Amino acid sequence: MGIKLSNAPVYYTVVQVQFNPILNLESYLPAIQPKMRGAHFPDFRSEVFQRLVLPFAGMEAGQIPTPPTLTPQPRYTFGDIGGRSNFVLESNTLAFQTTAYETFETFSAQFLQGLTTLHDAIQLDFIERIGLRYLDAVMPINHGESLRDYLIPEVLGMSGRLQGKMQHTVSETLSLVGLSQLVTRVVIRDGHVSLPMELAQSAPTVDPRFTQMDSRQHAVIDNDASITQREIFDLAMIQERLTFLHEEIKTSFGDTVTDHARSIWA
Repeated sequence: MGIKLSNAPVYYTVVQVQFNPILNLESYLPAIQPKMRGAHFPDFRSEVFQRLVLPFAGMEAGQIPTPPTLTPQPRYTFGDIGGRSNFVLESNTLAFQTTAYETFETFSAQFLQGLTTLHDAIQLDFIERIGLRYLDAVMPINHGESLRDYLIPEVLGMSGRLQGKMQHTVSETLSLVGLSQLVTRVVIRDGHVSLPMELAQSAPTVDPRFTQMDSRQHAVIDNDASITQREIFDLAMIQERLTFLHEEIKTSFGDTVTDHARSIWA
């Protein structure tokens, strides 16, 4: 059982499963929405967004490329009352994201409950990808501390060594373990903690203790793990895959921060 830290640095978490496309997804909403509301996600929203389609795959040599196009796609969001967690449903994906993370067991159980609701209504055939992503904000809190007290030297780059006002420092590592891929990024910058652009549009409200911090140097540890492989839909298998991805992220995070940081967050 995971232990909730008293001053945990995690400020955003998302899990997503990609499944076989459902072109008539809207027709299943009357069966899905009441159960989502019963699970305490009553804030339903429907929108259409523009998805960029890149037609370059499978092109033959000498063929003139077709320009990218924007295709309208429906998106349905089921949010909680406090605006801190929501499910995002599209024609071939279900994501669950929260800015009120407690433990992996609680988080994964909520997602699997939503995925079960979707499967009961649609009867999904297969999945193609499982992804899990954590964003942690590293902010020195005691007088005289710096990020060097919280992060290992390998991810600090030239932060604090060059003259002038630093704009950002980025460290990125890609690793493969079996079927999984893990991208670990550490971004160091001044100013307020924020979300990456690709997440900001549909993300829940971030806790003010992160976004309203004084303008000073901080780091964001961004661990993004996934398994891409077509498999018959099976909830037990999905739970097993998620647990594996979580362990990979947990190990990467632990190897990125110092003992001092862990003592501050405990």
